[in-house]
Amino acid sequence: MEGLGLKSNQLSGSIPPELGSLSELRSLDLSFNDLSGSIPSELGNLSSLEFLALNRNDLNGSIPPELGNLSNLLTMELNENDLSGSIPLQLGDLTRLLHLKLHSCQLSGSIPPELGNLSSLTFLWMSGNQLGGSIPSELGNLSSLEWLWLHENQLSGGIPPELGNLSDLEELYLFDNQLSGSIPSLLGDLSNLLKLNLGSNQLSGSIPPELGNLSSLRGLALHNNNLSESIPPELGNLPSLQSLFLINNQLSGSIPPELGNLSSLRGLRLYLNQLSGSIPPELGALSNLEVLYLYDNQLSGLIPVELMNLGSLTYLDICDNDLYTDDGALQAWLDLLQPGWKGCQGIFYDGFESGDVGAWSVTVPQPVPGHRSNPVEEIDGRSGRLEGDVEGFEVGGGPR
Repeated sequence: MEGLGLKSNQLSGSIPPELGSLSELRSLDLSFNDLSGSIPSELGNLSSLEFLALNRNDLNGSIPPELGNLSNLLTMELNENDLSGSIPLQLGDLTRLLHLKLHSCQLSGSIPPELGNLSSLTFLWMSGNQLGGSIPSELGNLSSLEWLWLHENQLSGGIPPELGNLSDLEELYLFDNQLSGSIPSLLGDLSNLLKLNLGSNQLSGSIPPELGNLSSLRGLALHNNNLSESIPPELGNLPSLQSLFLINNQLSGSIPPELGNLSSLRGLRLYLNQLSGSIPPELGALSNLEVLYLYDNQLSGLIPVELMNLGSLTYLDICDNDLYTDDGALQAWLDLLQPGWKGCQGIFYDGFESGDVGAWSVTVPQPVPGHRSNPVEEIDGRSGRLEGDVEGFEVGGGPR
């Protein structure tokens, strides 16, 4: 027998250790069942096995180190079980492995540096566990890696600059950990990167201007950190960027007018910072922009009339700043997108009252009623979790 596929069969009970005697077995798929008990160490005898899927069961106990003997294994999926203990360093012996999925398993301990030996690995998921310690710099040796998902753990220390060596990397998710220190400028060398989420950590220092070299980037999330200084104008060099999350940091200085060059941008969220100066009129060139959230900053001065060129804009929040306008058409446009925007400015508003909105022939998409509450407010304020299908981020996917 070369294949045993019993996926989604409502199987219960434990996995028979006798399966380890099927020496010719190349594929074992017991996923999406109700299997319980521990993973038999005897499975490590399956020397011909290439595909092992035990995910989506109720398996418990630790991962047997004997699984490191599966020298021909290409895919290991143990995710979404009730496992415990640490990741066996012996998994670093699986040099042919392409996919390793250990997410949502309640695993603890540190990430073994030996995983850096998996030179063929393309997908590595270890999110949603209780992993601690630092990210091993040896992961920078995974030259074939395309997806690295380590989010929602308890990882600490700095982001290894060696991750900048992962030239094939498309997705780097490190959000919702306890990472500290600065963002390595070498991440700007990841020329194939599509999605970078470092949100909800304890990162500090400035945003590296080298991130402006990521010409393929679609989503950039650096929210809920302690980042300071100004937004680098080089971020305006990202032609594919659809979503920019810089929420809840300590960013200061003005909004770079170069952000008006982000022709693909659909969501710009800069709120809860210390940004000052005026809103750049160049933002009016963002023809695909749907979400513009600038609230809770120190912005001041005239609101540029160029914002009325944002034909796709559906959600706007500019509250808790010192902004004003005396342009009647602009006031009418703002009143439709954010009713009551004047009353939430930090200055006494004595501008022109537009009166009859209809007189200005303003047409905008109808926003969902309620200040700061709408379907595209997809980042949980207490974590880096992106909810739903966010522009630039498709959440909860798997290997393509």
